Amino acid sequence: MLGVLITLVFSIGAVGLGRWLLGRWTGDFDPAARLGLHGLAGLASLGLLTLPIGLLSKGLQWGILPIVALSLVGLALFTRDLKGHPIWFVRPEGGWALAPLVLGIALLFSLMGVLAPSDSNDWDSLAYHLAVPKMWLQQGQITFVSFIHHSNFPLTVDGLFIWGLTWGGQHGAKAFTWVFGLLTLLTLFGLARQRYDAKAGWWAALAFGTIPVVVWLSGTAYIDVPNGAFAGLGILFTAWLIAEPEQRRFAWLAGIFLGFAAGSKYTGLQTIAACGAILLAFGLARRDVAGGFKNAVLVAGLAVLISAPWYVRNVVNTGNPVYPFFYSILGGKNWSPYNARIYSHEQQTFGAGRAAPSAEQPDYARNPLDPVRFGHAVLGLAYQPGRYINPGQIMGFGLPMGAMGVTTLAALLLWMFSGRMSRFEGAVVAAVGFSLLFWFVLSQQSRYIVALAVPLAVLFGGGTQRLRAGPGMAVLAGVQAVVSLYILHTHLVADQLQVVAGKVPAEEYQTRRVSFYGPSKFINEIAKGGKVALYDETFGYFLDVPYFWANPGHTTELGYEQMQTSADLVAALKRLGITHVYFTLSPVLRDDRNLGEQWLAATGLRGAQVAFPDEVRQRLMADPGSKWRILLADAIASGELIPLQVTGTRMVLQVR
Repeated sequence: MLGVLITLVFSIGAVGLGRWLLGRWTGDFDPAARLGLHGLAGLASLGLLTLPIGLLSKGLQWGILPIVALSLVGLALFTRDLKGHPIWFVRPEGGWALAPLVLGIALLFSLMGVLAPSDSNDWDSLAYHLAVPKMWLQQGQITFVSFIHHSNFPLTVDGLFIWGLTWGGQHGAKAFTWVFGLLTLLTLFGLARQRYDAKAGWWAALAFGTIPVVVWLSGTAYIDVPNGAFAGLGILFTAWLIAEPEQRRFAWLAGIFLGFAAGSKYTGLQTIAACGAILLAFGLARRDVAGGFKNAVLVAGLAVLISAPWYVRNVVNTGNPVYPFFYSILGGKNWSPYNARIYSHEQQTFGAGRAAPSAEQPDYARNPLDPVRFGHAVLGLAYQPGRYINPGQIMGFGLPMGAMGVTTLAALLLWMFSGRMSRFEGAVVAAVGFSLLFWFVLSQQSRYIVALAVPLAVLFGGGTQRLRAGPGMAVLAGVQAVVSLYILHTHLVADQLQVVAGKVPAEEYQTRRVSFYGPSKFINEIAKGGKVALYDETFGYFLDVPYFWANPGHTTELGYEQMQTSADLVAALKRLGITHVYFTLSPVLRDDRNLGEQWLAATGLRGAQVAFPDEVRQRLMADPGSKWRILLADAIASGELIPLQVTGTRMVLQVR
């Protein structure tokens, strides 16, 4: 709890810094919008500053001093300016009087995720958003992590997690995401109130703040909500610039927030492209091609300049600015056509825009996109959300918390066909349309378009007041709120509340909900001074000893292509300093129970050793994605890997 409070105080200081950064352009903005915008910009700036500090020798050991000092300066500025800049929330009345209460419940639900330990539903948090910063803290420096390609993504928000982990563990880090969610709600409330009226502000905040994926992710270390805020605001300010071309400040604000977006996730580059495209298109429509071009260059150029440090780092470390994407064109260190293919396959299994695999075309990565499916892919976000998020997305079994809701989709469609769009609404719709095309082609994950919910929430708020369907939109927002909070409570919050309230010990909660948590405690004891290879396990966050993701899809360093014997495997492990191996058989048993039983028999762990059937061995050895399983079983059978702990399907081995 103390770590969460420190993060909150630190974030208040960021508001003061953000006012210093943006105040020249936001002076006459709605007070709530100013507070939100300044906080978002201040936090992003501190996260970006973490990169040059972290690259210095032992920078993460002494770097907390200047970071905290800047926050304290911002806190002093915030306190000084607070009296002269009230937020002045209008007291809600009538049918929308419940909006603050509903938003408060949604924020409370997200806070439960912050205060409770992350479990296996929080995959990205444990696999790399928390794990990589923890690794860097242990090393005292931001280094190149060869086996976690996500560590090369733009990490402006993750830079803040470094400091949150320092003073509050995972709870201090996740609290930053919760703050980003709160600041986004304030910003949307203020901007919709400024653009339309006070009622529109509440409906805009409600439309965004009760989207299931937003409520869920605001309590995790996923960065999609803060990144979505940056990118969505970039779209909004671009639309405002198109609507009021004489107001050049909107160009600066659009460029700054798009820079923060591209500096925290690759998808920010798509938003820069979409905003540049609509600036050129509207300039052409106004017969002001030169003006549109100048605005596009200013916005995109500023965005690229702000985000560039992360991409330069990638070029230095891997040779590919967007590593590991576009490997066939740009290449990349420790990557291969095999790695690129399986990664592309995973990205393209989401959504409804591709033809299903068949006997003739068994791979999603090779199936063509069907333009006729574009509408199906977009509308499917509302009626089959399980296809847009892990796990089991192909069958539509994805987590229900990953749904995008219906309010923002309704805003898009109703404004498109209303006949009442001004240049502002038209620019937002155009940018959203471009962004959806990128999303349709690249990867149809619901998390990847949280950014579009930001400008569409403002349009939703305006639509409740300006469109004939306004009353129906208000009812829709209420339905989404009820359904979202029910889903979150049923699937997450009810259990999280038990551990937050102290009814269930945190150790018991994590042991029950994270299969690797128990083995990690054992590994931390027996592998001190060593290094662990993890097979079919990515939650290295729980380890206090060095580790390595050893599956072939993560890196080429072990050289599986050349391996033919268990001795080759063990020699490669030793070359990387590996002393222990962790392996779980659960994925094999889940996908092919017979193969799992054959693997156990081949190791001799359950009595007399029985070799793999020749046909099975030849088939698995011919596949670079499964060869290692054969070699691992052989190494156990030959005594080259010694079992230290075997618990069910999980085992800890020592390299002889």
